Amino acid sequence: MNQKQKQTGFTLIELVVVIIILAILAIVAAPKFITVSTEARVSGLAQLNASAKTANNLVYARSQMSSFSTQAVGSRDDLLDIDLEGDDSFNTRLKWGYLDNTDIEKWLILDDGFVIEYQGIANTFIGYDLNQDGKVQDDQCYFLYTQAANATSPPGYVNEVSGC
Repeated sequence: MNQKQKQTGFTLIELVVVIIILAILAIVAAPKFITVSTEARVSGLAQLNASAKTANNLVYARSQMSSFSTQAVGSRDDLLDIDLEGDDSFNTRLKWGYLDNTDIEKWLILDDGFVIEYQGIANTFIGYDLNQDGKVQDDQCYFLYTQAANATSPPGYVNEVSGC
């Protein structure tokens, strides 16, 4: 048989056209995925903010009830430890009746995507470490909890989302 066998497959032009179509689809779809990620981070921080407020309201209300045991911390009138589980373990610290900045994280359900950063004795930053340097403040995508400053100033709750 002298017949040439017919070769099957894609031509170079067909492959280039397919690659160009895939590139166009990627260019169009990528910004939508980036926007979805940003919206998810912003939503996560909003949920943290709401959860922190709810936790503080709950703990504050419980600290005012006589059925929960409390104990003063040294000679400081601003700090109070409370036994919320009734097991004679005073494991929650309140400052002026609200959660201390180091205790707020115990009351929030945080996934592995969140990083906690403390600043001074009053501020706790919980957010996304987008540049992987172990800090969230420089990424400007965080929830800031500031503990109560005095008996008449409740805690502060701020979301910074400009870098999300």
